Amino acid sequence: MHQRARLHEAMVELAAERGYNAVSLAALTKRARVSKRDFYKHFSSKEECFLATYDIIVNHSLRGISAAVEGEEEWHERLRLGYLTFAGQIAGNPEAARLALIEAFAAGDGAVERMQRANPSFEALVARSLAPADGSARLPRLLVKGIVAGCGRVARAGLLSGDPRRLTRDADELMDWVLSLCDDDAARLGGLGAAGASPLRATATEPSGDERETILAATARLASREGYARLTVPQLRAAAGVSGHSFYTHFGGVEDCFQATLETLSDRTLTAAEPFYLTAEDWASGVHRMVARLCRQLAGDPDFANLAFREVFSPGPEADRWRSEMIAKLAANLRRGAPSEQQPTAFAAEASIGAMWGVIHHFVASGSLEELPIAAPVLSYLALAPAIGGAAAIEAMVAPAAKSRPTVDDPVAS
Repeated sequence: MHQRARLHEAMVELAAERGYNAVSLAALTKRARVSKRDFYKHFSSKEECFLATYDIIVNHSLRGISAAVEGEEEWHERLRLGYLTFAGQIAGNPEAARLALIEAFAAGDGAVERMQRANPSFEALVARSLAPADGSARLPRLLVKGIVAGCGRVARAGLLSGDPRRLTRDADELMDWVLSLCDDDAARLGGLGAAGASPLRATATEPSGDERETILAATARLASREGYARLTVPQLRAAAGVSGHSFYTHFGGVEDCFQATLETLSDRTLTAAEPFYLTAEDWASGVHRMVARLCRQLAGDPDFANLAFREVFSPGPEADRWRSEMIAKLAANLRRGAPSEQQPTAFAAEASIGAMWGVIHHFVASGSLEELPIAAPVLSYLALAPAIGGAAAIEAMVAPAAKSRPTVDDPVAS
């Protein structure tokens, strides 16, 4: 096997075993049976080797899915074949899948940019699979992005659970979830504007005078602007204006402090949006009002948005666990508040929250966070359509003011 191919193979194996951040150049060259001198003939850095490996995996996946659906005329079948091929790729090579679907988030800005470039190719495949005979677009672009993100969430959950074959077993449920979003009424999403949906300039990350709060605010600010990888305790202490003794009174180190910042700010953000859900007279319009409010809050709080939807992938297993637990918690909350006849299945709720998370990540990673409020109707549709159908989901957004008690600064009815 050629040296370059052996390096790709070693990167796949080591990233799966240790995580990208723990892969050293020494381990990589040893596993590939390549000298460091020869390594630098092929790549300038570990990151470049990772990105080249990522490209190979993604391009192989795209070619396989394209070949599987080629020639199939019925769109339901195209969709099913495409997903089964994707699931088979993951089950057949879970290490490669882990690199592309999980470790890429930890590999820095270059990998995030690669994913941002690769995602449209998968979205285009799904859009073509969904297209009617005349070739027109069946669904809005952002909704297709959500569908791909939801499938990605299901795939990551299977990999993280240690059961990559779970994707094949879940095929029927996933297809039901996707098809629930393919309602003809989805075309109306493009006509739902974002009037009154300007960002809310959040104060959640501002220090309150309390020492712990001051450290959390400094962590949010620095992690968002400098990146988690560059954080050090002396840097956080200097930014917060506290002594080493004070810092270690509250936190065990950088990762512990970062984790506490994530948990505190996410709790505050959800708590601030919750009244918009609780004051609604029905579950569906309440979900939309809460989603719209969250979009405005995130758009106005770039520090927290960057932490929760970008830098969260950097620290390692604990942050991965936080993200997975947050998605599961939000999915459980979505189900818990719904009337029994409208309650989405546990699978659909988690796929929907994963889809919403992916759409928000797109706005954060692409530097267009201030435009997030315009995505509120699509995000609400992702949450609601699998439970109540497309037409009812749209209705919950079209006339929310008639279904809810007035509140101050209502993001939907204003």
